[in-house]
Amino acid sequence: MKRCRTSQGERGFTLVEVLAGLVLASLILVSLNMAMSAVGKGADRTRQRLGEQAEIGAAVDIFGRDVARIAKIRRPAAPGEFAGYVFDGGREAMVYPLREQEALSAPGLFLVRLSVQHKDGVATLLRERAPLPARDDDSLPAWRDPVVLLQGPYDIAFAYRAQRSGQREWSNGWKASEAMPEQIRLTVTNTATDRLRVPGFVQSLAIDSEVDCAGNRESRCGTAEKEATQ
Repeated sequence: MKRCRTSQGERGFTLVEVLAGLVLASLILVSLNMAMSAVGKGADRTRQRLGEQAEIGAAVDIFGRDVARIAKIRRPAAPGEFAGYVFDGGREAMVYPLREQEALSAPGLFLVRLSVQHKDGVATLLRERAPLPARDDDSLPAWRDPVVLLQGPYDIAFAYRAQRSGQREWSNGWKASEAMPEQIRLTVTNTATDRLRVPGFVQSLAIDSEVDCAGNRESRCGTAEKEATQ
């Protein structure tokens, strides 16, 4: 009789070897999954930061364009008296006059308010506007056209100074109604890290002449009264 011989090269995998292979493959799959999750989270954080940076950039751009166009308008006062200019600035709110277009064919003078509102740890930078009140109208403006410029866990603040007038240090409020600020600064700080999201943005006011001395024929600016007496 002939014996059946099985060569060593034809020997199959043992159960222990199969289990070890499965464990190794599982470890590789788990490592790949963790690596892909980390890459995905990193990409999400990058997209979120880029989106936040773009939002901050847009808010800074609108702030800069507004401040550069602030109009110099006198407050209502008795004839021959000077009551200061239409401008109120605080750390988290600022009201200023602008010549804007209510519609493409209807330009006009408006009061604009930038204000910081807080809710549940989130700060919102809101821009609103209202028609400039008439000279004899002391009622509070009816703010409308609200636009959210910026929203997030930020500390948003304004500061003011007038170097040529002697006020070289930044102030959190501007109550000197007899003069206009020369520069306004906007800072946006992350409240979680206490770090500036963007360096303090400083915009100078481009004020060359008063609105009521620049051909404005509206009664609130005084020119209508002057023309009536001529």
